[in-house]
Amino acid sequence: MRGRPVLPAWCDDLTGYRKLLMDAWSDQTIHESFKSAPGDNATASRGQCGVSSAWLVEVLEEAHPALEISYCYGDLIAIDQAGVALERHCWVEVGQRHDPARLVIDLTGDQWELLKDQPVLCLPHDQVKRVLRVDYRVKQARMSPLQLKYDLVQPRLAILKASLQAER
Repeated sequence: MRGRPVLPAWCDDLTGYRKLLMDAWSDQTIHESFKSAPGDNATASRGQCGVSSAWLVEVLEEAHPALEISYCYGDLIAIDQAGVALERHCWVEVGQRHDPARLVIDLTGDQWELLKDQPVLCLPHDQVKRVLRVDYRVKQARMSPLQLKYDLVQPRLAILKASLQAER
């Protein structure tokens, strides 16, 4: 990588957030279409991308109201392997939607083999493409924090937040 990007200080908190979320993930917070059969070797983060990203949007919005935050829903594409993708994935972006330097934040990318060593990702979009050879493509939705308040992820988010409160 041509010099590490200078990331905002709040990015240092993301690993801790992932650890908090891991303790709160459950069968009630997983997206129903990603539930594994008993005995499957699915990663702990499988199906938790939407609820985790929604939670992170709220945390970032509260702590840093000036940020331009988007909840993104789409596909991850392996640039070097046409057609290989993690479909129907959710993540957070900070910055303007067409800015190549907007930050891609993914707390659950490790559910895809190509990102298995990236349980917490926070990099500019252009560097994700150039260095990791992955393209995060919004296909289904890009929502502001206000729009997210009306999304179908909200019931699972309420369960996740209650679990996080109970752990305190």
